[in-house]
Amino acid sequence: MPDPRLPTEVELVYEVMPCNAMRTAQEPIQAPHPCSYFRKWGTYHSYDYLEDGPPPQPGIVHDSIYVGRAPLVPEVLSGCRKAPLLALGINPNLPGWWPRSRGSLNPLFDDYKQYAHYFRYRAVAKLEVPPQDYAAFGGSPADTPFSRFELNVPPDSQGRRLIPARMQPQKMYQTYQWFLDELGAQKGWSNHRLALGEDLAYGNMVACPSAKWVLASSGDPDLPGMTPEERLGIVQECFHLRKHFLRQLFQTLPSIILIFSQATAAAFIDELQDRFVAGSPSPQEPLEELRRRTVRLEYGVLGDGTALQARIIFSPHITGAPEQFATARQEVLRQLLEEADAGALAYNPQTRHLRRARGGCVFCPMLAIGPCDYADELQPLSAAPQLTAESPISLLMTEKAVQGELYVSQPVKGGAGEVWMLDDADRFSP
Repeated sequence: MPDPRLPTEVELVYEVMPCNAMRTAQEPIQAPHPCSYFRKWGTYHSYDYLEDGPPPQPGIVHDSIYVGRAPLVPEVLSGCRKAPLLALGINPNLPGWWPRSRGSLNPLFDDYKQYAHYFRYRAVAKLEVPPQDYAAFGGSPADTPFSRFELNVPPDSQGRRLIPARMQPQKMYQTYQWFLDELGAQKGWSNHRLALGEDLAYGNMVACPSAKWVLASSGDPDLPGMTPEERLGIVQECFHLRKHFLRQLFQTLPSIILIFSQATAAAFIDELQDRFVAGSPSPQEPLEELRRRTVRLEYGVLGDGTALQARIIFSPHITGAPEQFATARQEVLRQLLEEADAGALAYNPQTRHLRRARGGCVFCPMLAIGPCDYADELQPLSAAPQLTAESPISLLMTEKAVQGELYVSQPVKGGAGEVWMLDDADRFSP
């Protein structure tokens, strides 16, 4: 549970990384915990960094060792914690589930700072073993999430199984980058460096991965679908009780939230329905209706009277509903440009990135990732003129208290999670 001495963005790393392991290995044995559902998706090829400690350079490709098969760890937000744009899904994707991407590599770090570094710098790609190496290590169609097959990676003289890793671009993330490129081009920011992970972060309402968020009654026998009781338990545990997503959202405070699916739209609207101050969205509305009007959410009002708001932009899923997304792509871009014209997205020629959202952040320096590239423009919610990793604990805790006041001032619904469902036309495909 929350530790009042740690800033929210740092605290979440220490909570989320071990969360599913504790829910599945350290619960009473009489009844499986609902979050053990994620173990039904099998195990996947995993790696650790060769060197101890966080890598000295940005990026996710570093000297690595193969550690065998393992379940996947829960995910925190990917990218800068103060990025002004946030793309949102229900739960993370699981590329290794699909036959043509069985060579996917997944992080299994025993160091919290490595974990934080990875999710700070993961952008348009995850990792994979190059196909020729995957085949050389014994990879074949017999390698499935349930096969217990480990790659035959020969050890070096010190017994380390060095594994080659390369970027595995994700179409979803590449499209996020396309929006940034188009935004910069059409605004005439000729020298910009707008980038996924810097100006647009992405995260999920539930932290643990699965290839699809689907009930067992969906009719697909090849999918380990959840029961209604598991769905309810997962939503209650991760979203309502631990508030992993909500606490991150109210620390990040993005100016724009991009929602790319009917399922995510319904769940998000249902949970935060009392906070919408424009557009009056309903969980039952189709995306076709939602995406054609201006929807705004209010985080809350600060002590100085400043109202903190976000524009919510809806769209069909980029990969799960590609034909529908093709018709919506330009409309999403139009709304981004509209917000830029209105000043909600502002370009900083000094950093060549978008200006950061309101609020303090000490994620990178406190977790030894590196100095904050945007420290000079961060404006705390509290009265402190500036916050750093060296600031007195009392100032950091005051900032955290203001965040907490925002998200508890108007509680989320906390209901039974009935709308956390996935329509047939909205399922992820790689």
